[in-house]
Amino acid sequence: MANLDQDRRDARAWAQEWHIKQKNMKIFRVIAVIAVIAALYFIINFVIVHATRTTYGSVEEMRAALQGRFETDYCEDMEIIGDDITLTYYEISHYDSEYAEQYGYSEYEDSVYDDKIVEWDYRHGLIKCNWMSDIKVDKDGNLRYYSETFVKTDAPKPVPIDPSTLTGGSGTWDTEGEDPEAIDEAAEAVQEEQQMTEESAEEAGVLAADASEGV
Repeated sequence: MANLDQDRRDARAWAQEWHIKQKNMKIFRVIAVIAVIAALYFIINFVIVHATRTTYGSVEEMRAALQGRFETDYCEDMEIIGDDITLTYYEISHYDSEYAEQYGYSEYEDSVYDDKIVEWDYRHGLIKCNWMSDIKVDKDGNLRYYSETFVKTDAPKPVPIDPSTLTGGSGTWDTEGEDPEAIDEAAEAVQEEQQMTEESAEEAGVLAADASEGV
């Protein structure tokens, strides 16, 4: 009888030990899977970053390379001076007389937003600001903000036209050789970007009423 009780105790101990070993094996498998997924994510992210963005050797190198003015083809302007960044949405009718003749001279002012760069992520080609969305640096050294590409330029900022020079006629906006659908899509993209910027500014306490004067 004593031997039978001992055998039962040994069997229970073996079963408990086997259960613990099986549980530990499951834990080790889960950890291994997580480690593999993390490694794959790191590798894929590394490849994507270095294939699509410009990276730098240091914060100082990145900051020095990105000083100056960047612009799009659709009346947008981004300027970096030190760690200060200014984003401007120009009222197109103030700068394009043909557009103003066709659609009228807008009563609105340019929308200007000031922000501060809080991190030059040189390893990932990324600019992080106080309230603006992250800005990526593409392989050509241009800035990607939302879906828009800002190209570096040495040209001075555009000068507004004198509205008194407009005839008030129904001129035509010169878009010869351009795809009308592409123009509409680009205009919609700019509007969406500006709306998202305005929403981010409001959340950060940047009043929309102050946009035309900078913040």
